[in-house]
Amino acid sequence: MKYNTVILGGGIAGLSTAYHLRHDDFLLLEKESDVGGICRTIKTDNGFYYDFTGHLLHLKTDYVKNLLIKLLKNNLRLIARNSCIYSNNTLTRYPFQANLYGLPVKIIEECITELIERKLSDFKNISADSHLSFYDWCLKTFGKGISKYFMIPYNEKLWQTNLNNLTTEWMGNYIPKPALSEVVYGAVTDNKKNIGYNATFYYPNKGGIQSLIDALKENIAHKNIKTNVKIISIDTLKKIIKTNIGEIIYENIVTTIPLPVFIKLIKNPAINVSNGSKKLKWTSVLNINIGIDRENISDKHWIYFPEKKFSFYRVGFYNNFSKSLCPNKTSSMYIEVSYKGKNINKEKIYKKTLSDLKAAKIIKSSDKVISKLILDIPYGYVIYDKERTPLLNTIQNYFRKLNIFNIGRYSKWNYSTMEDAILEGRDIVKCLR
Repeated sequence: MKYNTVILGGGIAGLSTAYHLRHDDFLLLEKESDVGGICRTIKTDNGFYYDFTGHLLHLKTDYVKNLLIKLLKNNLRLIARNSCIYSNNTLTRYPFQANLYGLPVKIIEECITELIERKLSDFKNISADSHLSFYDWCLKTFGKGISKYFMIPYNEKLWQTNLNNLTTEWMGNYIPKPALSEVVYGAVTDNKKNIGYNATFYYPNKGGIQSLIDALKENIAHKNIKTNVKIISIDTLKKIIKTNIGEIIYENIVTTIPLPVFIKLIKNPAINVSNGSKKLKWTSVLNINIGIDRENISDKHWIYFPEKKFSFYRVGFYNNFSKSLCPNKTSSMYIEVSYKGKNINKEKIYKKTLSDLKAAKIIKSSDKVISKLILDIPYGYVIYDKERTPLLNTIQNYFRKLNIFNIGRYSKWNYSTMEDAILEGRDIVKCLR
C-alpha cells in the first residue's frame, strides 16, 4: 500500500487532519479498536457515561465554533462555568486569586498584604518571563500569600515536580491575572463574575465528548481509517511503515503519537534525537470515575484541591455537564490524580480517593458507589523544564526534514486544548498541500 500522507493516531488531532484532507490520498492508522484516543466516552452497562476526565470545549475561534455547530448541530450547548477551590475546609470561587472571600480572615489579610507589598497594582500586565521559574513568577506576580495557599501547592500536585524547575512557557492565558482592585473586591465580596479563559465552555447535550469524535468519523471515508494497527517500525530512508497489517509506503507522516513513543519506532534515528527523547519529562493521570446512588451531590462543574492531604487535584461532576450522562436519581464524577512512574497501586489510590471525598464532604458515608471505572492516562501533562524547548526544536527540525509532522498535545509535546488540536489538523493540511 502506498499513500501520500499517513496519519498516525486517531485522536482528535489525527481525526481533524483526516477531516480536512477529505478526498486526498491518505490513510489514518489507529492502534485501538476505534478512534478517539483519550477524547472518548465509555458507556457502562448500567447507563453511566465517562469521558477520559473532563473534556470541555473552550473556544476562542469562530472557525472551530462554526465547525462544531456544523458537526454536532443541536447536540451542543454553551455552559457558564461554576467551579470552586476547596481549602481550609471552605469552598471559594475560582480563580483563587480573585475570590478570597470566605477564607479565614487571617489568610485573606496575609494574601492581600503580601500582594500589596509586591507593588502589583499593575501586575495584570506582567507577562510570563522565560527566564523566571514558575515558582518565582508566582511570587513576583501574586506575592507569598496567594502563592502559599493555592498557586504553589496546587501546581506542585498537578505537575509532580519542583516548581523551580518548571518554566512559564506553558502558561498562555491559562492563569488569570486580575487587577489588584479585582483581588481586593473578591476578598470582601462574594464576587460571582466569572473570569479566565474557561469562564464558559461548550459540551454535547448527549453522548459525552464521544459525540464529537463520532461526528468527525462520519465525515471521513471508512476506507481511509484502519484500526487495530500496531506499528512495528518506521524506516525514514525508504519511507516504509512496518505494521501488523503489512508495509505501508508514505510520502508524508502526520503523527499524533506521544513523542517518546514515536521516536522509539524510528529505525536508526539521529543520536541527538534519540538521546534527547530520553530527557523529555511528563506526568501521568489516574482518572477515577464513579457513579453514586444519590442525585445532586454537587452543583459545581469541578472543584480544585490544592492541599496535600487530598490525593486528587481536581474533581469534576459529569451530571452537571449533561443529565444524560448518568441514570435518573444518580450522580457521577471524575477524580484526577497526578503521578509519575509506572508502579502505582490503583486500588490503594481508589480507596484513598473515596476516603478523601468523604473528608471533603463531597460524598457521604451512606452513599453507595454503583459504578466504577478507572482509566489510566500514561501521558497527562508535558513538563516544561529548561531542557524542553531546545530538545523539542532539535527533534522537530529533524523530523520536518524527513517530511514528518508532529501535531497534537503529546506529539507536539505541549500544553494545549481540543480546539488547538482541531486547528493544528486544519493547518497541517494547508502545509501539506
